[in-house]
Parts: sequence; structure tokens; C-alpha cells
Amino acid sequence: MVSGIAIGLVAALFDFCVVKLNSILVSNTLYIKAFPLIVAFVTGLFVYKDPAIAGAGINYVLNNLREAVPIGSLVKKFIISVLALSGEFIAGREGPSFFMGSSIALYISRLFKMADIKKEDIALIGAGAFTSALLKAPLGGAIFALEIRYVSDMEYESFPDVLIASIFSYLTYSYFRGVHSLMNLNTAAINWGLASIPILMITGIVVSAVAYLFINLFHFSNCLIGFKKPFLRPIIGTLLALPFIILLLSNDTLNLLSVSVNYKALTTIATSQVGVLNASIDIMFIMAITSFAIGSGISGGIILPSLIIGALLGNLISTIFSQNLSLFVLSGMAAFLAAVAKTPLAAIVLVLEMSQTDLIIPLTSSVIVSYILTYGVNIYQSQKVCRLKV
Repeated sequence: MVSGIAIGLVAALFDFCVVKLNSILVSNTLYIKAFPLIVAFVTGLFVYKDPAIAGAGINYVLNNLREAVPIGSLVKKFIISVLALSGEFIAGREGPSFFMGSSIALYISRLFKMADIKKEDIALIGAGAFTSALLKAPLGGAIFALEIRYVSDMEYESFPDVLIASIFSYLTYSYFRGVHSLMNLNTAAINWGLASIPILMITGIVVSAVAYLFINLFHFSNCLIGFKKPFLRPIIGTLLALPFIILLLSNDTLNLLSVSVNYKALTTIATSQVGVLNASIDIMFIMAITSFAIGSGISGGIILPSLIIGALLGNLISTIFSQNLSLFVLSGMAAFLAAVAKTPLAAIVLVLEMSQTDLIIPLTSSVIVSYILTYGVNIYQSQKVCRLKV
């Protein structure tokens, strides 16, 4: 409970800083054009002597669950994450939240002199609590934190603790930042029947193919830039991503370059036809921006880009097959996240909480297919395939 409240306060401050900086950027076009390179330069300076804070942060946490990073590293991660999520870069909040939340919880555990044997559980409690607050999904965030560690297993025994911390974090965060859903949909208009299931399974197949492409592109860009010095990696990655950012900015009808701040693009995609060509182009641009930027060390997560790509794929398929738009967008979101992160249960619950809908069966139809067809390929390389039972 104490960890949840403390993390909720930090999450509220984090969100305030992101929104405030974004409001400054959107009112000054000069800053917008130069901002990505400024972020890359600052990130490079911080990462040069502190490589642990680079990128999403989830892989680092999974490899170091028992160790809290120094306070200075937390502050630097906070700063470069606020910069990266304030606009231009299409990045998720769950990477920085996972990184910061785990260390904050471990620091609090030291104050209460908790046993070392519980350090791994404590780290996951903090990671889940911070993620739950920023995604406004206490149940989904808790499940994500426990499901992300293993490809085909989950830390069930820690679930009550993570859920309690997540709820208190979410309530604390909401007290300061307000209570509202990340997506505003007319749930009464989302209809489905048995005839939709085969097409939803086709959605899972299409999602699997695109997820394979995204995962390989992400790891390729990571390898391409990985041999450079830490200071240069985010700068080179941003330079590679910049042409796609500029192209997207020139015709950003969905407001994708501010989606890390307000998530409004997800509602737009779920309520209006984007068009097959426009959706395809946006998907390619998002995969390129995310792969080059996050893959090179810019601080941000993979959940949001995955949700957007999945939403666009669902929009595209609903257009081709003349199906319920919101239903297929939500199914595409869950399916793509499950395929990329190997968290099928968390993907379903997160999308249900974000959209405030009750679509377990149709979402499961596309998630199962995408999860099975992409099994063995995932974006978080530090996930374990299985764990030993003693």
C-alpha cells in the first residue's frame, strides 16, 4: 500500500511534466522540428556514463530484479523519459514506468527492512503499480508486470500484492490527474456475432505477420546501432527515424505524434475509417520510428506503438471486410500486443480497461491466433522461456 501511494505520486508528477512540456511544444513549431535531436543529444549525454537508463527499461529490470538503480539514475531516467514522451517520438509509458517503479519499490522495502528473498517480488510490485497508474488500468498493469517475466508462465503467487499496490497507485494518481478512460467509445455500438469470429482469427494471422516484421526490424536496428558508442546511439537512431517523423508530421491527421501524451489517436482510429493506404503508410512509419528511436536508446516503451499498429491493422481489416470498426480495432490492439510482448492475458485486460468494454470472447479469438503464430519470437529478449519448479 505504501509503495502504491508513493509510486502514484511520482506517476502523477511524471504525467504532469509530460503534458506541460507537450503544451509548450505544440505552441511553437520551431521547437517541434528541433526537438527530436535535442532529446537524442540529452539522452546520449545521460546514457554515456549510465547505460542502464537507455531504451525501454524492461529488459534491464528483468535482468536485475533484485537491484535498485542509484537515485541519480532514477532522476536521469525521469528526465529523458519526460522528454521522449512529450511529443514527436511514438513511445509508450510502460518502459520508463517499469524501470522507475521497480527501483522505487525496492527503496521503500529497505526502509521497512524487508527480507532479501522478496526483492524480486517487490520489484514487480513497483513496476506493476507505476504501469497501472500511467495506463489507467490497475488490473491490466498488475497482470502485465507478472506475465512479462516469462514467455509462458506467470508469477501467480505475487498477484494479490501487485494488485493492491496497483490499485492504490492508480487511486493516488487519479486523485491528482483526474479519472477518465484513455479511450472514449460508444460501447452500445460495438456489436459482434459468431460470424465475426473467423474474420477476427484472420485478424490474428495478419497481426502475426506484421508483428514478425516489427520485432525483426526492432532487433535489427538495435544491432545496427549497438556497436556505436553509447553517446552516439540515440543520436544516430533519431537521425534514422527523423525522415519518418517529418513525413508523418506533414500529414498527421490522426495526431499520432502526440499520442504518447493524450492517447486520443486510439479513439480516432476506433471511431473513423482511416483508409487502407493511409493505415498501411502509418503502420510502416510507426514501425520505423519506434525501431530506430527506442531501439537506439531513446527512453520509451513498446506497448503504445504496439497498440497503435494493432489498432490500424484492425481498422484496415474492418474496412476490407465491412465489419464493426471499434470491435476490430480493439481486437487488433490486443492481438498485436500479445504477439509482440507475449502477454496474452495482460493484452486482453489492458484493452478492456482502456476502452471500458466487455469483449472478452472476440478479443480472445484474435489474441490466441497471434500469440500462437508468433510463439518463440518476442521483443523483450530478457524474458525467460520457462522457470524451474522446486
